[in-house]
Parts: sequence; C-alpha cells; structure tokens
Amino acid sequence: MVFVAILLPPGLLCLVLALGRYEEWLLGAPAHPPRHARARRHLSLVPRARTAPTPAAERATEPARRAADAA
Repeated sequence: MVFVAILLPPGLLCLVLALGRYEEWLLGAPAHPPRHARARRHLSLVPRARTAPTPAAERATEPARRAADAA
C-alpha cells in the first residue's frame, strides 16, 4: 500500500507529461506548408467601406465628361 501511495502519483504525473510531449510532437506544424497556403491572410471581421468620390475628384473629371458629351 505504501508503494502505491508514494510512487503512483509521481509515476502518473510523468506519464501525463510524456504523453503531452508526444502529442505536441505528433501534432506539430508540417515541415513544408501546403503550396496554396499564403504566408499572410487578409481576413477581417469588418469589411472595408467603399468611399464615395470626393467633390474634388468629381470636378477633375467634369471637363472630360463635357468633352465626351460634345463629341
């Protein structure tokens, strides 16, 4: 009984630690990532808002619109 009470808990602790190391080794990252995987992903929870053209941009394209209408 003394054997079980004294040696069993440290033995089980060592077993759990060894299995944890084995699991980390087994599930580690592959040496070569898949070919389609990019190094950087562009994922976002909030999509970018499309901005309306500014009044200055509209004024810059206005002469081109007039020339196109005249032709």
